[in-house]
Amino acid sequence: MSCILENGVTLGCKDSLGGVKEVLIASYTNNEVYTYETDDTSDDFGMITGISGNGQFYRFEMRQQQGEYIQQGQHSIENGSNFWEQSVSLVFVKNNAKDRNTLLVLAQSTLLIVVKDQNGTYWLVGELNGAEISESTQSSGKAYGDLNGTTITLMGKEATPARKIDATVAEALIV
Repeated sequence: MSCILENGVTLGCKDSLGGVKEVLIASYTNNEVYTYETDDTSDDFGMITGISGNGQFYRFEMRQQQGEYIQQGQHSIENGSNFWEQSVSLVFVKNNAKDRNTLLVLAQSTLLIVVKDQNGTYWLVGELNGAEISESTQSSGKAYGDLNGTTITLMGKEATPARKIDATVAEALIV
């Protein structure tokens, strides 16, 4: 089968911001059902337009310039394989027992993650395989201005890049 390139990428406006505004996290159930934009002439082709069968989502807010979402493609020319690693780093300021207990539950779970970036765009991490904590660090800080808090990294691996989620659909998931 030949894969045919059918479009390019335009520059667009200089109106993009970096960072994560908030993250919605639910337990991954493997029962999720998605609907997608099917109009292949639309700029939103493939976008998630419906989610059902998932667990309850909980909101994790981020301070400015602390949360990060990275998607990195892994491509093997020799093996003809492609997959994407999706990584979400979150910072929870000020160590406390409640956050410690939440961290423990997150570490023991497979998760479904919705990332809202600073541009108001929602992305789904762990769509078909779920995501898990790959790293966590808790620190008291040393100097007065250092972070007293916890940083976690959540990682998903998917056969395709993360999909954009319709904002109305994503906002309906929020508890």
